[in-house]
Amino acid sequence: MDERDRAPTGSFFGPRSHCHWIESAGIEDTVPLASLQGDQAADVVIVGGGYTGLSAALHLAESFPERRIVLLEGARVGYGASGRNCGLALPFITGAEETVHDLVDEGRIDEARKIFEATSAGIGIIEEFVTKRGVDCEWEPVESLYGAITARHQAKLEREQRTYAALGLEATWLPENALRQRIDVAGYRGALTVPGSTMINPAKLATGLLGLVRAAGVEVHEESPVVDITAGKTVHVRTPRGSLRAPMLVLGTNAYTHHLGQNLGFLRGRVFPVHSFSIASAPLTDTQVAALSWGGRQPFVDVRNFFDVFRLTADNRVLLSGGGGFFYYGGAAMDEKGHRDYARLESRFHQLFPALADVPITHRWAGHVGTTLDMTPTIGAFGPDQNILFAGGYTGHGVTVAVLAGRLLRDIVAGEPIDSAYDFVLNRKPPRAPGEPLTSLGFALFTRYLRWDDAR
Repeated sequence: MDERDRAPTGSFFGPRSHCHWIESAGIEDTVPLASLQGDQAADVVIVGGGYTGLSAALHLAESFPERRIVLLEGARVGYGASGRNCGLALPFITGAEETVHDLVDEGRIDEARKIFEATSAGIGIIEEFVTKRGVDCEWEPVESLYGAITARHQAKLEREQRTYAALGLEATWLPENALRQRIDVAGYRGALTVPGSTMINPAKLATGLLGLVRAAGVEVHEESPVVDITAGKTVHVRTPRGSLRAPMLVLGTNAYTHHLGQNLGFLRGRVFPVHSFSIASAPLTDTQVAALSWGGRQPFVDVRNFFDVFRLTADNRVLLSGGGGFFYYGGAAMDEKGHRDYARLESRFHQLFPALADVPITHRWAGHVGTTLDMTPTIGAFGPDQNILFAGGYTGHGVTVAVLAGRLLRDIVAGEPIDSAYDFVLNRKPPRAPGEPLTSLGFALFTRYLRWDDAR
């Protein structure tokens, strides 16, 4: 076996990520941090080296520097969903949009603005990491384009435009001709410009946060998958080579929570993984970017249930994410080279950008979205002793919400008052999936309904 193909990442993933972000951040080319060894004690154990765990670790370490905080990552920090997403930090926590729309419709503008600002605060936290703490994650503030394919999509976006206007934010409807002057893609009736978004390199955000976390005194162990958790006033966490005892546990596991075993019944079946797929092209030349009228570099999101997202990376690759929302309950590590969604995305790439027919696709990878049955996250303290903290179920808004969740978890630990705008996610138990085979059957039926709804 070629040394380059040796699996460096634990049992959740294949030998290599084939992910542009992870390659660009050099995660697979560095020596892993030492795994946990022996039986130890800590003040706080954090499981998961994605944005949630890293943000919680940083905020806790800076608020409680006297505490021993240990973070365990089953593979490599940033190697899961936090390094594989499309790299867009978008406004809102999933579940808040409709509330804000309704408040605007009722004329309760101040309340709507408060919820919008509170649920979009993760963008400001990331900006602080970049501008004040030196995290280099290819931070690029932009307006996003939300595209409409059908008349129903257009009506939905026109309502969003009215909401943004009421909040004092500029959002412009671009009919097809005007849209194609921003980015020359066919098949859309038009698009809404949405302010306040940011493009990042998600894996570099994770590695940048890792540097801050370690500088703050947090002990980080990679290749340390948790194989058992025993709840109680003292929580016991076991890995293949060691164990930890602590009065407090923070779970930043999101789509991978179901790997943690049967001792966390209060979470079982409430947050589960849906697979998202991505491809990236070779870098475009400046001439090719100009020929697409894409000088403004705005990322594009269509508003179907099974939506496509495409954007330019810092080195001008076209990244296209989306797919059929493939569900595989047995594990969140589905990355088959020949999966049908890679073929679908490549076909979509050539449909959107016929002028790029000769540009090769260089990267194909799977990511994992943690979702709940009601599409709303949960953040709070759980378990019989209320000393297990969890945040997850971000349903596609994880870049923004996960870093915010880390700060909210710190506030819970510190006993600080939390803005009432977050009441709809705090300490909630999402509905439980019924278990297999009913979960897979229900998801398949729901998928058919969503595809029918997309086609209307």
